Amino acid sequence: MRTEAAVEPAIEAPGVPRDVRLGLFHLMLLQRLADERIMTLYRQGRIAGSVYTGYLQEGVAAAAGLALGAHDVVCPLNREQACHYARGVTVADVFRNFFGKGTSPTRGRDGNMHFGVPSKGVFPLVSMLGDLVPVTVGAALAFKRRGEERVALTFVGDGQFSVGDVHEGLNLAGVLHVPAVFVFQSNRYAYSTPTERQMVETNIAARVEGGWSIPCARADGTDVLATYETIAEAVDRARSGDGPQGVEALTLRGHGHAAHDDASYVPASVRARYQDPIERLATRLRLDGLTDDEIARLRQAAATEVAAGLAEAEAAPAPDPATIEDGVYATPLP
Repeated sequence: MRTEAAVEPAIEAPGVPRDVRLGLFHLMLLQRLADERIMTLYRQGRIAGSVYTGYLQEGVAAAAGLALGAHDVVCPLNREQACHYARGVTVADVFRNFFGKGTSPTRGRDGNMHFGVPSKGVFPLVSMLGDLVPVTVGAALAFKRRGEERVALTFVGDGQFSVGDVHEGLNLAGVLHVPAVFVFQSNRYAYSTPTERQMVETNIAARVEGGWSIPCARADGTDVLATYETIAEAVDRARSGDGPQGVEALTLRGHGHAAHDDASYVPASVRARYQDPIERLATRLRLDGLTDDEIARLRQAAATEVAAGLAEAEAAPAPDPATIEDGVYATPLP
């Protein structure tokens, strides 16, 4: 285990305001603590299905969420909980959906992160990875045709990058020159398959630029400030009419693919190359002048919010059986 002294701080990033730094810290903590609680609930048998955590990837989700404007839209995957929070989705919303409560975003029709909140600019997750890329391109095309200065953003993992829909979507985004941003999470594994075992060229940014002429910057995904700056610049370029943009965030999937996967196939030498984005930002905040007591209060505030969200979700009602066919069958025309 790394000692605190060994933690490399996030970059200095003088252009990132203090409120954004604290916001990023809070969002990452919310995801980490909620993920840990959800994993415990799953192991207790209180959550059905499975759990896909974003451990060590929280910085990418938080950075993308805060880099977007209020009227932009995002198509997150199942490890981007912090992005949901940045858009105004609550911890209670997430817990209610995992519990399958009647007041959850899916009204009890699902029990995972497979949900969206369109009113907050969050499109629902599609289980078939890759499908959200063309959806994102479609949203961006609508913005362009209506003359709106809005951006659509989605995430793409290493394994997902090998899906045909992704490449068709990227090609269409380039041809139509739409305001879309693609955040490629290079987290080393597609389930248990190392990136170098599924693609010859593992530099996704180079492939995106070479294949579709889409500018694609690389960022250290374990440094939330560097990632935020890089994504924010890509969002600004897309909004300004420069067409689709890409960001490859280099990180590690700290846990297995899902709760049942112990990730024993990840060598210790690989794990040793990646640090915790939360602790890296905490180290930077100390260098910025925050005391240990202040940082401890920030951690406690996040823990309190997660506990309150869980309590609210536990008290929420179950779905009404009378509504089981709502939204399933079309209402006949008169």
